Amino acid sequence: MNVLVVNSGSSSLKFQVISTDLERIREHSDDRICRGEIEGIGSEAIIRFQHRSQPAQTFTASLRDVSPALEYLVRYLASERSGVPEIKSTADMHAVGHRVVHGGELFKESALIDDKVLKGIEDCIDLAPLHNPNNIKGILAARELFGKPFRR
Repeated sequence: MNVLVVNSGSSSLKFQVISTDLERIREHSDDRICRGEIEGIGSEAIIRFQHRSQPAQTFTASLRDVSPALEYLVRYLASERSGVPEIKSTADMHAVGHRVVHGGELFKESALIDDKVLKGIEDCIDLAPLHNPNNIKGILAARELFGKPFRR
């Protein structure tokens, strides 16, 4: 299973794609396929991308907010330009994981983000006012792109 993991900020989107399954999770042996970041969202963004131990690629794209940035990233990952043979289409991404800064007392472990969990993250905005609103924007962008909750 390939999991796109994102950390959305006010003008950045950090990401990695992890190949995992229950056995790999138990053994703490997930396989990071690629990673990178998009910085400067809101103008001409700088995209840094690295597939495994290959040299990092850097390029730019005009991205107005996190939604088009995530869509650009997913299209890039599924393209031949990325050089990622494990991902030939969006169907090769089986789940999206989100890093959320603060879940307060409500969330102490991973959770499937349904409407109730999203509301709980919103309720914790006071605990991380600079981070949680941007994390929520990333969750909503993934929902818009993949559906909700997304898990193939």
